[in-house]
Amino acid sequence: MKEGLDVKGVIEFLSAMTEKTGYPVPAPSGFASRWSEGLDLPRDGSERLLFTGALYQLMPYLNAVVRLLEGLGGLPRVALKSLTLLARQRPWALAGLIRPDSEEVRASELILKSIAALLRRSGADFAYVPEVSDLYSGALLLDLGAVDAFEAHARRVSKAINSLNVSEVITVDPHTALTLTIMRRRGLLRPSVRSYLELVSPVAVLRTGGFTVTVHDSCIYARDLDLWERSRSLLASALVQVSEARRSGRRTSCCGGPVEALSPFMSRRVAEERLRELARYSKVVVTMCPICASNLSRAAARLDGVRVVDLALVLSGSL
Repeated sequence: MKEGLDVKGVIEFLSAMTEKTGYPVPAPSGFASRWSEGLDLPRDGSERLLFTGALYQLMPYLNAVVRLLEGLGGLPRVALKSLTLLARQRPWALAGLIRPDSEEVRASELILKSIAALLRRSGADFAYVPEVSDLYSGALLLDLGAVDAFEAHARRVSKAINSLNVSEVITVDPHTALTLTIMRRRGLLRPSVRSYLELVSPVAVLRTGGFTVTVHDSCIYARDLDLWERSRSLLASALVQVSEARRSGRRTSCCGGPVEALSPFMSRRVAEERLRELARYSKVVVTMCPICASNLSRAAARLDGVRVVDLALVLSGSL
């Protein structure tokens, strides 16, 4: 096997980092709330909490991990064990190991700013409490089957959200939406869960139009949360034409994630196949999931003229 990757070891490292720092990879203090600086978002006065789940903010760091694994062809088992031990004992010592691309950080922050702007223009009131709103949801632990680590983290996140006494949580990505929904089904989380897509009003969407896109549907939005039609409705409000791929909506195909941290080579091959399919319908591919966007963007670097953009940027006119 080319990668020589210790899958169990990677999951143990992600679990150890999450237990000790609240995030699955090394990241600096306060990184997850920097996007909100200068926006003057209210901390209270609403029954709704805007909860980012930190997945958009984490993707530049996860991408850096993937690039590291690709460059090394995977980590030797002994090295991974050492990193996991360090994560359990002195996680702050790993802070300089991962260096995210500054443009990826800027892009993720712009998406979150666009989502907040769309909600405000829609008249959807919400509170934003950085120390709670930007807690990592635990989505990757859930996706990768780290059952015990997810259960412990889910209890911490649910307790923090419940302490705010809000009745509804607004999520910004499909993985976080599903993760919180599962927490609620298990009786851990009290507030209801809604995607920001459900609250964005057509009148808040900028009618930038004049171009055609194809949509890569998130598997979760399409099959778990049944929100795939909502993106088409909002794009129509923006006067953007959609050229539907053969595998779209509930029949959408995988982007190659979220296994990129476990098998970056396999993930890249899946993403390249999917992007070649999408590019036959339009050179502009719209995503609404940070994991999908990251995997397809890596593949786009190998396909001339193909651009991967987030739905929030299209709707807010922030392209």
